[in-house]
Amino acid sequence: MLFTLRAIILASLLCLFLVPANLAGEKPPVFETDIQPLLTRKCGKCHGNKVRKGELDLSTFDGLRRGGESGEAIIAKSLEESLLWSMVEAGEMPPKGQPKLTVDELGLIRRWLTTGAHSSKPGKEISYHDVLPIVLLRCTTCHGPQRQDGGLDLRTRAGMVKGGQSGPALVLGKPAESLMMQRIKSEACPPQELLLTFFVQRPPPAEIEQLSKWIAAGAPVPDVEPDVATREPDPLVTDQERAHWAFQPPRKPATTASIDALIEQKLAQHN
Repeated sequence: MLFTLRAIILASLLCLFLVPANLAGEKPPVFETDIQPLLTRKCGKCHGNKVRKGELDLSTFDGLRRGGESGEAIIAKSLEESLLWSMVEAGEMPPKGQPKLTVDELGLIRRWLTTGAHSSKPGKEISYHDVLPIVLLRCTTCHGPQRQDGGLDLRTRAGMVKGGQSGPALVLGKPAESLMMQRIKSEACPPQELLLTFFVQRPPPAEIEQLSKWIAAGAPVPDVEPDVATREPDPLVTDQERAHWAFQPPRKPATTASIDALIEQKLAQHN
């Protein structure tokens, strides 16, 4: 009995030491070569560059970091915090009726996440145009067009730097010294008593991290190329959606000469 117990303990120790040694010689998976083709094949039907259910795009590394409608990044610093892992492990992605991920594919995604979620391309620099939607959604109910509590208007970068009665809300290059970050992290803002009143939610960790990185980078505001209309159709709008009546040019009906006549006609039809 004692010999068997020792054998089990020895085998367990060998597993602990030998498995990492074997993996140590392997190069960690890279998004573009290992993960992107897998996600495109298994998840691209719902979350790609043409269809984005829940505003989630899994076809690019930036799409993974940006996340979906919740604004929460789908990859994180730990496996437990990764929305991507929680969805694929629970079988929520791919959805019911679609080919599921194999054991090897799940293992590849897990190894990619636990080895640092590497990408061969540098991530896009966070700019004002990435963080402004966060501030408009979470902060401008109290610091915007209707109310400017404490004399603070957060609708623009200039307003953040100018600050209010307590001083500048944003200190360039120093997120820890920026009052807006201090109040967000301490949950003083948005105020607890106003969350339900104004239907506002606190920013999730991914949004807080974006704000912090933007401020640390000096709160850059890059030039934006004008969005010029072309004849190329938007790939995210389907032909079925284009056929919706609201997007059709108005046509004057031949049977009625005015809105009043149309209403009178319909009233008569329904007695």
